[in-house]
Amino acid sequence: MKRRGIIDTWQDRLIEPGEDWYEAIQTAMNDADIALLLISADFIDSRFINDEEVPRLLKRRESEGMRVIPIIVRPCLWASEPIFSKLQALPKNGKPVITFSQENGDRDQAWTDIAKAIENIAKDLRAA
Repeated sequence: MKRRGIIDTWQDRLIEPGEDWYEAIQTAMNDADIALLLISADFIDSRFINDEEVPRLLKRRESEGMRVIPIIVRPCLWASEPIFSKLQALPKNGKPVITFSQENGDRDQAWTDIAKAIENIAKDLRAA
């Protein structure tokens, strides 16, 4: 999708040495149309993510229609978290990606289904 110009991606590992990391994250959250939340116990446990990033993204979701998409990567109690339980998660039924079988290709299919959903959302947002 990035190669075809459907999406442009950003992650905090793109922050350069010496750059103000907090400002870079704030700018990225302000510029984004879609936020993908890669949910795991570590994600849920992160104070910074839950106190700083998620509330800001959800505020933009409410005020500007930003798409905030939880992607359940590893088993965790994500559905018990009030801020995530209201959002439709990927993969379907919120089944953690890591629980899909790698041997028979189900995990690859789960990632493909996630990518298709993101592609459709990105195309819809570009058309609007």
